[in-house]
Amino acid sequence: MTAALALATMQAQAQPQLRYRVEALTYDGPVTDDEYFSAFGLNNRGVVVGTRQTEIEHEWVELIGTAHISQGNHLEPLPGSDAFHDSSAVGINDRGQVIGQYRSNGVGGQIPYLYTQGRYRDLRVENVSGWDYARDINAAGQVVGRANGQAFLFDGTRSRYLDIPGAVGSIAEGVNDQGVMVGNALFDAPGDGLEDRAFVHDGHGVKFLQNPLQDFQTAQMADINNVGQMAAHIFNPDGQRYRSFLYEADGRFTELASLHGRQERTIVQGLNDRGWAVGLSSGDTCNEYTCDEAVLWRDGQTLSLNDLLSPAQAELWQLTDAVAINERGQIAGNGYYLSSYVGFVLTPVPEAQSWALLLAGLGVVGTLARRRAAGRG
Repeated sequence: MTAALALATMQAQAQPQLRYRVEALTYDGPVTDDEYFSAFGLNNRGVVVGTRQTEIEHEWVELIGTAHISQGNHLEPLPGSDAFHDSSAVGINDRGQVIGQYRSNGVGGQIPYLYTQGRYRDLRVENVSGWDYARDINAAGQVVGRANGQAFLFDGTRSRYLDIPGAVGSIAEGVNDQGVMVGNALFDAPGDGLEDRAFVHDGHGVKFLQNPLQDFQTAQMADINNVGQMAAHIFNPDGQRYRSFLYEADGRFTELASLHGRQERTIVQGLNDRGWAVGLSSGDTCNEYTCDEAVLWRDGQTLSLNDLLSPAQAELWQLTDAVAINERGQIAGNGYYLSSYVGFVLTPVPEAQSWALLLAGLGVVGTLARRRAAGRG
């Protein structure tokens, strides 16, 4: 019996352990060529936030955004967002706190906000108009981003600039539940230039990260998880190429490989505590929609998310961009359903063939058990 069960389990494990079920994120009203939704954030409850963009024609074409949040797979405007001229939502934690930025009529620039308990909180350190935004929120409601050209942290009570000695500009891109932050800072360089450096900040002091490739620009930090792993991508202006990397807490790094045939660009955008990362890979192989393909980096493998759909769903979808992954393995992103550009949520499901093999093995075990019982009788 043990051998039969072990064989069935081994056969099941030889198959891909997960496939994904994809659901389109829908909203009220017609889907037209002049409006679309882009997903940006995902929490562990599977709630997605993002921005619905609408083209408004004046003497020029203006894109007006409205922050949205999902209820199931249905999108609704974030309550109170109709008070703003333009708004977007980029992150959400498990408490349902949402971050983003908004613009109001008559007010220059945009304001980073925290939406909590039905109210919008201005996260700026000073009452100065600028092109400011929030970037990430952790479980405790701490928020990071950029205000007045500098990286800021909202600690749950007030906002303050991060202390990065010598920096002339900075941005914080990610914060984990321990309050450790990652981002980039600019410093004066010889010849009236600027030097960009990637950093990790624990709230008390800053540490700078080694750049992975000499021929590329500075690593642009994207995310940090609760075990201290950090995701980043880098750019080569000569070859117009992007490469992505995963830093360990001690600063060591490994490259996140591109999909076969898509060597020109990999951009990592989200990371969970298992070290699974998501983003996109692209290159010369294109279809009628795009050259980009949504990617999952998991356990040393680079996987196209399109290949992890059921055949029936894969015929209808082209997943182009994965933006976030939660601890349940759910993934939020954007792509094409038939010919429409939509946001999506992927939910992992057991591989049918694996379950069939395992159940077959259990059937063998049951038969052997019955025979043994009959023999004893």
